[in-house]
Amino acid sequence: SSFLVSNMKDIKAELFETKKDEAVVIYASHILRTMISRPKRLENLLRVIKNLNPLIMIVIKIEANHNSPLFVNRFIEALIFHSAHYECAETCIKETDEARMAMETLFHVGIRNIIAEEGTERTNQSVKMDVWKAFFKRYRMVEIKLSESSLYQASLVVKRFAWWSSSTLDKNGKCLIIGW
Repeated sequence: SSFLVSNMKDIKAELFETKKDEAVVIYASHILRTMISRPKRLENLLRVIKNLNPLIMIVIKIEANHNSPLFVNRFIEALIFHSAHYECAETCIKETDEARMAMETLFHVGIRNIIAEEGTERTNQSVKMDVWKAFFKRYRMVEIKLSESSLYQASLVVKRFAWWSSSTLDKNGKCLIIGW
């Protein structure tokens, strides 16, 4: 079953239809970073996730700090971060490709949001992994180590692409960091 929550403050564990013997996996690809400017909603979401007692939670996040109160710091972080995106698009996608043009439009919106918006209007507020680790620890979430086999598989996947030599695989504690 599925449901739609128009506001993350309204999410509740009761909305999820889980059975007692069912294993729950949480896949959080980008939602967490959009909630940094709304801490009560983020805390509510994490409480709901914790109450669902997931077997594992997979977090995909951007390793950047777009949350500085100082304009110059946000500007530099946005420049570095989006330069990598533009470089990747330039390497991997033809300049005339419509998908690339759409991506570059989204980059523009993201850059403007990071640099020009304040408070809850700035939805692109990525923080470094160490900040998330501390936050998850407050909810008694434990970081688990990736197996050597899964790290090896990740390296094989990256090497399947022509641009693999431009990318890096690194670790931050037990986290896998894929870089450009």
